[in-house]
Amino acid sequence: MQIAPCDIHNHLLPGVDDGFQHPSHALAAIRRMAEAGCRELVFTPHLNPDVDPHMTEARLREAYGTFAPQIPAEWGMATSLAAEYMVVKDFEQRADDSSLLTYPDGSILIEMSYFFGSENLEETVFALNMAGRKPILAHPERYLYLADSLKTFNQLRDMGCRMQLNCMSLTGVYGPASLKILNYLLDNAMYSFIATDLHTMTQLERILSARPDRKLRKAVEKLIANSSYPISNVSPLFSRSSTH
Repeated sequence: MQIAPCDIHNHLLPGVDDGFQHPSHALAAIRRMAEAGCRELVFTPHLNPDVDPHMTEARLREAYGTFAPQIPAEWGMATSLAAEYMVVKDFEQRADDSSLLTYPDGSILIEMSYFFGSENLEETVFALNMAGRKPILAHPERYLYLADSLKTFNQLRDMGCRMQLNCMSLTGVYGPASLKILNYLLDNAMYSFIATDLHTMTQLERILSARPDRKLRKAVEKLIANSSYPISNVSPLFSRSSTH
C-alpha cells in the first residue's frame, strides 16, 4: 500500500507514549518511510491526562526538540509537532488554550476511547471551531460502538469535524464492525485524510505490504492526492473543509 507524502498522524516521537520507545527504532522507521516516498511527518503523540497527567505540551516540545535534529538531512524529511488529544471531560474548555499542539493552520487532532464515546464530543467540536481550530477526528472506523449509529458521523461532519482514515484499518485487522464504518465513510466521502497512526515497525511493514482491493485502492489514491501537500507551508491540505 502506498503511504501519503505527508503523514499527519503517527507515534514516531520516541519515549513519550505507547508508540516508539527508542530513538534508533524511530529513526529506522522514518528512514523506511522516506524510502517509501513520505516527505513530511507531523508527530502526534497522545495527550490524555486521565492516562498520564504528567505528560504535557511542554514535555512534548522538549522531546521533539531533542529528537528532530537526529533525523539525517539527506533523508529529505521535514517534520513538525502536533498532538492527538483525547476528548476527556471538560476538554472543550481548552479550545482557545494557546498551549495546545496544533497543525500550522490551527487544526487539531482529537480522538475518543475505543470502548465508549466522549459525552462532550459535540461540545468539543463546536468549541474548537468557534476558537478557529478545525478539528480532525482520528480513525473514526475504530470506534466500533458507532457501527450501528452511522448517522453520528454525518452530524459530526455537518458540524465541521473532518475525519482521518488509518492505513491499517484497510487491512480489516479491526474486524467487520470497523469495515462497516469504514465503507460507510468512504461511500459518503467523509474522510478528508489518510495517515499511518504508526506505533511499530511491524505495523509499517504490514501497511506497505498490504494490497487492498480495487475499490479501497482507488479510495486510498484519492485521499493520498488530498494529503500530498506539505503542512509546514500551511498548504491547501489544511485550507479545505473536507473532501465531500
